[in-house]
Amino acid sequence: MRKLLSFLLVAMLSVSCVVDDAMQSGGVQPSSKIFNSPVDAAEGILLVRVDSLDAEIEVSGVEIAVEPLFPSIDDSKLSRWMIVRFDQALSLESVAELVAACDCVERVEYDVKIKRIKSESLPMPESRPEPTRSVTLPFDDPELSWQWHYYNDGSLDEELCKVGADINLLNAWRYTAGDNRVIVAVCDGGIMTNHPDLADNIWVNQAEMSGTEGVDDDGNGYVDDIHGYNFVSDSGVVTADSHGTHVAGTIGAVNNNGFAVCGIAGGTGVGDGVRLMSLQIFEGEDGCYSHQIAKAFKYAADNGAVIINNSWGYQPDSYISDGEFETWDSVLKNAVDYFESTAHLDGAMDGGVAIFAAGNESYSNAAYPGAYNKYICVSAMSSDYTAAYYTNHGPGCNIAAPGGDAYYGTMFCVSSTSVEYANSYGYEYMQGTSMATPHVSGCAALAVSYALKQGYTLTSEELKRLILTSAHDINVHQKGSKYYFDYTAGSYVNLSLEPYVGKLGSGYIDAHLMLMQMDSTPCIYVESGEVALLSLNEYFGSGSKDLTYKVCDASADVRTSLGIQTLKVEDGMLIIKCTKPGSGRIIVKGIIGGEIEGGNDVMGGMLVEREIEVVVRGTKAENGGWL
Repeated sequence: MRKLLSFLLVAMLSVSCVVDDAMQSGGVQPSSKIFNSPVDAAEGILLVRVDSLDAEIEVSGVEIAVEPLFPSIDDSKLSRWMIVRFDQALSLESVAELVAACDCVERVEYDVKIKRIKSESLPMPESRPEPTRSVTLPFDDPELSWQWHYYNDGSLDEELCKVGADINLLNAWRYTAGDNRVIVAVCDGGIMTNHPDLADNIWVNQAEMSGTEGVDDDGNGYVDDIHGYNFVSDSGVVTADSHGTHVAGTIGAVNNNGFAVCGIAGGTGVGDGVRLMSLQIFEGEDGCYSHQIAKAFKYAADNGAVIINNSWGYQPDSYISDGEFETWDSVLKNAVDYFESTAHLDGAMDGGVAIFAAGNESYSNAAYPGAYNKYICVSAMSSDYTAAYYTNHGPGCNIAAPGGDAYYGTMFCVSSTSVEYANSYGYEYMQGTSMATPHVSGCAALAVSYALKQGYTLTSEELKRLILTSAHDINVHQKGSKYYFDYTAGSYVNLSLEPYVGKLGSGYIDAHLMLMQMDSTPCIYVESGEVALLSLNEYFGSGSKDLTYKVCDASADVRTSLGIQTLKVEDGMLIIKCTKPGSGRIIVKGIIGGEIEGGNDVMGGMLVEREIEVVVRGTKAENGGWL
């Protein structure tokens, strides 16, 4: 209704500017201002950027209505975007030429429709082995035992489920499991807002919740947007979608509620999980047009979200370069950039981070928008560190996360919330870079939660850097080949893993390492039950062998939780043996500048203390990853 009223209130304009006159004047050719393709574009609509706010778009012979795409905004780029509406029976290309011929018009874009995400749902596994966990799980959610993608100790399958092929979440949860001040927007199908494992962590617009139905109570331009907004139907009514609900659960399903699954930043069961904002861009078989998705990004920034998850993208051959994406999809790029520069959370974030899926077409490049060099783009790995058979890889991919692999069996896909109650817990299994992406968004949400706890403030660029550097080497695992079933060929295919080396990003993300980086606390990784000898050069400089060490210790709790049997320093080498998986901090104190500590009537050195986080898992790879 609001769109219709805005349309009727805009004055109809008609004047003397014609295409032929513009061409003969020696000015810019109209077609040089027209970008992207009219294929699958909305009829009767053009997206137009003008050179100033007081510009008037004038064409002859065609009645048009012009309205701001982003009203009441100061942003220099977004404020100059207009929607030009006209009779749908008219040729898009002809009207585009007329509009582009106006001097005040900088660019014209067709309003392209985004394709619906194909289903990534899988049937429930027929049977599952009872996992024999090597650690005590911190929460009572019954499905957590099978969420290998959070903490993989190999107990589900020795061959297909490798120790450490996960996001190391249990160790991260020792520091934070979320914060309800952090809002994560899910740009996807609608979230099932009354799902029993999501409802307590759904974002609520209190002004609209307690306001009058049919009224824009908070004056943000959207009516009844209680939990987000349905940009497909232009309505505050968010409709439940299995894909969006699954993605939301990975980020923030309620933890420790004795129900279904856990979410990465879902809290501890006392209302402390991150809040999930539903930005619905898919409904049934319908998807949004580009101007609607652009509005979703602005909505997210204006209403408090600092992370936005995008488990969608164009076909990987839609754009061939960053420059082409910038040129052909300017309205969407301007909106994403607005989110990243404008989103804000007092005491934690100055800017926002948009996280995108790389795509599931097995292409040797990522799909846009994620492939753009300023955005985070997520590829998918399986439960054994290998590249998921479907994942796009190569240019544009910059971080990997668990996405599952159905050809190892449904059990080795990602378990998260679902609108389908095929089982008593309301969860299902899916696979895809769509599933890998919320793992990264969830880790980012944990980082923002930890920033609030520790009193840090992150910029958008700082959080991106944390995400991309909190990773372990994935390339070492891309050796040999693996089998998967090719439905097109109707047979099993032996997939070589060599082409994925160096093509999946900086590595696979580690949530715990991200938090340690925020504290500037170095991590060491040791194998349970084995004696580790580690140089202290990284922590005390290249002369660490010749220093005098006064203290090498851990608290009684850490000694007990890690089963520490040996902890000492000899000849500059840290010697440690732990018998239990987990993580905890040790303290090493060394004297630099002498054999004794100076002070009072003693000439000596400075006592330097370093805290080091010890992470104990199964078999350790020399590069710091886990085999």
